[in-house]
Amino acid sequence: MDHYRDEIRIDAPVEHVWELLCDFSRWHDWAPRAEISDWSGPYDQVGTTYVSKQKMMGHELKTTQTVVEVEPLKLIREHTDQGPMDSVWRLERDGDATRLIVESDYELPALIPGFIKNLLTKKWVDRNMRQMLEEFKAQAELKVPVLA
Repeated sequence: MDHYRDEIRIDAPVEHVWELLCDFSRWHDWAPRAEISDWSGPYDQVGTTYVSKQKMMGHELKTTQTVVEVEPLKLIREHTDQGPMDSVWRLERDGDATRLIVESDYELPALIPGFIKNLLTKKWVDRNMRQMLEEFKAQAELKVPVLA
């Protein structure tokens, strides 16, 4: 199983970042390479499921994610049996900003055999997740609420 971890500092309060993360109607703004559908409930509710489809090297990856843990303003943990994959979105206050940390343990389906698969998929996941975090940061910092 591979492990991914990255973090980014967002110049916005935790409450604002959490609101963007939980607003699935805006996910396409910061995760444009994924097609997300079939939400069963709000993202910040344990038991909520959704379907994610992405293309990887010409192959479609389709998974059903389930939210398995929520700590409001702090953490959302997801799981899928496809792969399998476990992911955590963690928010930490950093002064007036927010540190967003994403971790995932994953096994991608055997689209490509052998060690080549491991090399290619790790680079693909790292690159796509980094781009997604940068896009999330940009969206969160577009309209930062002014604190009184």
